Amino acid sequence: MRFVLLLGVLSFGWCLGLGAAAAQALPAPRWVRSVEIARPGTTVRAAPTTESGRRGTIQMGTRVPFLSRVRGERCPGGEWIQIGAHAFVCETLVRFSPAPPAGDVLPRVAPDALIPRMHAFVATDGTWAYARPDDYFRDRWVESLGRGFGVAIIERRAVGGVEMARTMSNLWIPVRELRWARPSDFRGVDIDAEHPLDRIGWVSRARAPLRSRPGGRVVGRATRLMLVNIYEEERAFLRIGDDQWISAAHVARPRAGEVPDEVTEGARWIDVDTQRQVVTAYVGERPVYATAVSTGRARTPTPRGVHRIWVKLAEDDMDDLEREDVVENYAIQAVPWVQYFEEGNGFHAVFWHDRFGHARSHGCVNLAPTDARWLFEFTQPGLPPGWDAVLAHDREPGTVVRVR
Repeated sequence: MRFVLLLGVLSFGWCLGLGAAAAQALPAPRWVRSVEIARPGTTVRAAPTTESGRRGTIQMGTRVPFLSRVRGERCPGGEWIQIGAHAFVCETLVRFSPAPPAGDVLPRVAPDALIPRMHAFVATDGTWAYARPDDYFRDRWVESLGRGFGVAIIERRAVGGVEMARTMSNLWIPVRELRWARPSDFRGVDIDAEHPLDRIGWVSRARAPLRSRPGGRVVGRATRLMLVNIYEEERAFLRIGDDQWISAAHVARPRAGEVPDEVTEGARWIDVDTQRQVVTAYVGERPVYATAVSTGRARTPTPRGVHRIWVKLAEDDMDDLEREDVVENYAIQAVPWVQYFEEGNGFHAVFWHDRFGHARSHGCVNLAPTDARWLFEFTQPGLPPGWDAVLAHDREPGTVVRVR
C-alpha cells in the first residue's frame, strides 16, 4: 500500500546545534496568542530547520499555540515559530493571530455518522471519470477506473438528467456506476467485571449452529459478530447460554498475552492475535478493550513481532497500483484513523467489509470504524486538534504493538 502524506526519508531527532535553548529568540507582537496555518499540509519540524525530523502536518486554518519566535535555518528569512515541545513551523506558512488556539479534531465525523466521509466503489471495470460533469455528454473522459476502486464523494449534482458525483480528486463519475459503502456498526467491548477477557467472544460465522450439548442437536442459530459470554468449555465447544453450545471454531475470542519487554511499567500497548483475529488494548498488565479484527491473508500476512506506531494519520489514500504480480489492483481514497506500525502495515478503519474474525487484508489490521476511532484515540503519539498527521518522536515514542 502507499501512504502518500509522509513518503520519503524521515530523519528523527534534533539537528545538532539547533536545540530550543540554542535558537536565537526574536521579538513578536505582544498581542499574539496563536498563529493560523496559512498553507495546506504545513509541516511541523522537531527543530527550527528543515533539516530536522518531521513531527507531522497541520490543516490550513487551524490556530496553533504561539510559544516563541526564534531564528533558525532554511526558512525564508530564517524565522520559525515554536508551537509546542519540539514542534516548530516556518513563519512564512502562518499568520499571527490575537485569538486563542483552535482546531478541529480530525477526521471530522458527524454526530450520527460512523465514518467521516461518504464513500463509494466503482461498480464496473473501465468506468470513465470526467474533469467536468458536462463532459459526460461529450465523451471527454480523463481517467478510466477499475472495478472496486474506492472514492470519497464530496458533491452530488444532477446534470442533464444524469446524477453525477464529484470525488476528492475532483473527478466526476455517474452515480449509476457506483455502489455506496455501508460501514459496519460493529464494535468491541470494554474489559471489566461483566466482560472478563477470558469469558467473551464474537460469533465469526453467519448462522452458526447452536446445539443442546457438545455435538448435540441444533436448537438455534447465532448471528455473526454477536457478542457472547462463555460459561464453560468442553470438547471444542463453548457454552454461551442455557443448553446453548457453539463450536469454538466459530468464535473469535481473546486470550491474555504477556507484556512485551519493550513496554514500560503501566504503559499502554496493543496485542494483535492473528490466530484468533482479535485485538486487545492493555494498560500495563490490565486489558481494557478487545475486539474482533481482520489481519493479513496467508499471502500478505501482518508482520509478526514487536513494533511501535511510527505515524498516525487522520486519513490516508491506500493502493497497490505499482504491483504487477496481482490479478486485480485496489485503490481507496481517504481511509480514516490510520496508524502505521511497520512500514506500510498498520491499523485502520474499513468500510468495505465486516468480516471481522477472519483474515482478509493485504497486511494491515482492519477494524470496524468505531473500533478504529477508539484505538486511534488510545495510542500515542496523540494527534493534536487541527493536525492531519503526527509522527512518533524520541521524546514521545509510539505505542508498542505486538503481533503474534
